[in-house]
Amino acid sequence: MGKASRLFNGQAEQTLHAKVTPSTEQRDFLQQRWNNLADHLKARLAQHGYGISTWLQGSYKYGTLIKPVKWGDQYDVDLGLYFEWEPQAGQPEPAPGQLRTWVQRELHSYKENAPELKEVAEPAKERCSRAIFTRRFHIDTPTYHLDPQSDKRRLATLSGKWEDSDPKALYKWFKKVQSGAEREQMRRLIRYLKAWAAVAFEGADDARPSSIVLTVLTAQIYESMWLERFGGIDDEDALILVVKRMYARLTESAEVWNPVNRKENLNRISAAAWPVFMTRLTALLDCADAAEAAHDEFAAACAWSAAFSYLMPLPETDLVEVEQDSTRMAIMQVPDVRIEVAEDVDFKTSVNTHENEVVEVAKNRWLRFSIANPQLVPPMASIEWTVRNDGADAESLGDLGHTQGGIGLHQVVERTAYAGKQYMDLVIRLNGTVYAARRVAVHIRDNHQLGQKRATPRAWLSLRTRKGRRR
Repeated sequence: MGKASRLFNGQAEQTLHAKVTPSTEQRDFLQQRWNNLADHLKARLAQHGYGISTWLQGSYKYGTLIKPVKWGDQYDVDLGLYFEWEPQAGQPEPAPGQLRTWVQRELHSYKENAPELKEVAEPAKERCSRAIFTRRFHIDTPTYHLDPQSDKRRLATLSGKWEDSDPKALYKWFKKVQSGAEREQMRRLIRYLKAWAAVAFEGADDARPSSIVLTVLTAQIYESMWLERFGGIDDEDALILVVKRMYARLTESAEVWNPVNRKENLNRISAAAWPVFMTRLTALLDCADAAEAAHDEFAAACAWSAAFSYLMPLPETDLVEVEQDSTRMAIMQVPDVRIEVAEDVDFKTSVNTHENEVVEVAKNRWLRFSIANPQLVPPMASIEWTVRNDGADAESLGDLGHTQGGIGLHQVVERTAYAGKQYMDLVIRLNGTVYAARRVAVHIRDNHQLGQKRATPRAWLSLRTRKGRRR
């Protein structure tokens, strides 16, 4: 059993799956918005004399949608539009570019009476138009010709070409790969990899794998894991195996063929960007290997955090001492963290000071986190500060966290923006090995909640882990 399996999809206070999975309310909100847009487009596009139908596709359809996990990200919903006619020799039919022009025009028409639609992307993308909404989501509208007689589909591109593309056939293939609990686990694995892609390719968008590539690869690999799944396998061990086999497969060939159309390579990462992708996939493999070799939950979580960053929860503890195998003595004393609270970023108007936990603080305050006893930190140690945000406020803006790190980074400054229990995690490493860690809980409250009775203070929790390489 994976050492950190509880932090993936178990009974931990926070789990990776809960961090990246939309709530039922969020999914219902998206559903209502695309239904409204679909109704408008079907009614308006029908005036051109063709049957019009829509079909939801992409991550929402597959059940693998993830939240926007960093600032600026959006929910991505794919709404396929289908113009229906039976091709007949000698009969004129609209060109791909004509269909795309009609759809683009009607998106602008919808915007006139839909204040939540803030922008229709111009120019349109090669394979779809995009409607960008105010509440951090967009709807892509790939446009197809559907021959109702043969049930064949072809995609209209902006450059005026037809592409042989059938999203419905691919979805039917996906549904047949697994069923029941195993299909749900397969979907979770896809979400984990999509979350990795969201945070691991910052500044390298051209090398980021598409959702459909990760979906197809994971489904095919998971299907091949029948022997490992026979006796049951937890999410962490399953992810380790998927990453290993994905790396081996993509090392041999960059091609990812559509399982229902062997003429279509789903991988559209360019040859120039491919080495960047493989470098980051190699880093993910290193993290998986380190997690597999870890002695305990904290060590495994540290290994995975190198891949998932602030999305990967840490165990519910306040401090972690790392001990030498031979002596069972702690390598170093865990330093204390002093937290100064102020009303301004210059800290001219001080409010109060805390140590190792902020028991109560209002929104819109500035916090300066400092190592209170820096003499404990080895001179060349890397000091890593990771903010892990939680709750509806943070989710509404997709601000689930961030990391700062460097040698000699003894203090950082943050602002309280989101109500709830948030964390500042301090990890000290030397030559890749974790030497100590401290979790600083920050309890942020709306102004009207300040001073209300708090729960009985909890006992401080500490744990020990063995020295080893923590990527």
